Amino acid sequence: MNDILKIGVIGNGSISGVHLRAYKLNPHAEIYALCDINKERCDRRGDEYGVPADRRFTDVNDMLKACPELDAVSVCTWNAAHAACAIAALNAGKHVLCEKPMCMTVEEAESGPGSHSLSSANSERRRK
Repeated sequence: MNDILKIGVIGNGSISGVHLRAYKLNPHAEIYALCDINKERCDRRGDEYGVPADRRFTDVNDMLKACPELDAVSVCTWNAAHAACAIAALNAGKHVLCEKPMCMTVEEAESGPGSHSLSSANSERRRK
């Protein structure tokens, strides 16, 4: 594994600033891709942290598909989107740092989007 982890940050609102500053200060991390449903906010963060325009996305699945080299993601969206973003990233084989709460209900944790759950996606990721 490379000494520099390629990081994607999903959700570029206020809490993402804490994550982005920490990654910028870490010599073993590269802010590699950004994703936010608000393109202007994503572009502001991208300009601020030097993320090229071709690695700025408004859809998490587009980011994961276009950047298979990502090592990990930070999920910094609003609470209701945490589970879907975390599951998508885990299913794409990424390490995930998720702001709390991981999901909104027990049912969401057990039956997540599609036929996947947070626990099964995480278990599958650990086996890889």
